[in-house]
Amino acid sequence: MKLTIFNAIVRYVTLFFVSLTSMFNSAGIETSLISVNNSNKEKNLDVINSVIEYDTITTYSYNVPTGITHVLTEGQDGVVYLDKDGNTLKTIQKKIDEVLEVGLGKYGEYTGVITGYGPDCYTCDGRGYVACPTNTGKYINLVDDGIYYDDAKFGEVRILAADHREFPCGTIIKITNSDIKEPIIGVVLDTGWGMRNAYNNGYIHIDLAFATEKGLVFNANSNTSFSVQRWGW
Repeated sequence: MKLTIFNAIVRYVTLFFVSLTSMFNSAGIETSLISVNNSNKEKNLDVINSVIEYDTITTYSYNVPTGITHVLTEGQDGVVYLDKDGNTLKTIQKKIDEVLEVGLGKYGEYTGVITGYGPDCYTCDGRGYVACPTNTGKYINLVDDGIYYDDAKFGEVRILAADHREFPCGTIIKITNSDIKEPIIGVVLDTGWGMRNAYNNGYIHIDLAFATEKGLVFNANSNTSFSVQRWGW
């Protein structure tokens, strides 16, 4: 706001005071006029709202399949107030640079069979321990810990069994087929005879863990897409 308006108000109040004094100065009180000089009256105090665009930082990983890109950090533009000379008066929102992870690793797209299993399957011992340790060395138990794993990067994911010769422990896989309404994101923490036998015969078989096989309704689908998002831990 320019200070011109302020100067006008001061002058108006001063004249008004002088007028009142003149009208009611019947007692002979001496009056004087005080003038206010403002050397800054022509300065403009307007500020500019400026958007600072975020930058994109790209990293590369052989742990991620070629053709896959992960957004590690969402980018966000910053907002600052500038004066007319371009100097920053105040930062309203700091910019957050976008960080991308681009895969350079082994290609990870497959088509195969998916089935469901529980810790009480006919080839299982019923105790529920999986074959793989986590990246901290812990062994998940399907009975005590459940069928989900909280991954540091991908969040809560389902536990999968697969042949470890193709899918190392810790591999993250996105699973889709016509029978699954929403893609399933899972982590390979287990294995089994069926998966190994399928791999020996040239095709992919992955098992999706459930709490139990009693009353389990999960039809085998032989036209399932498996998209690896991360190779191992």
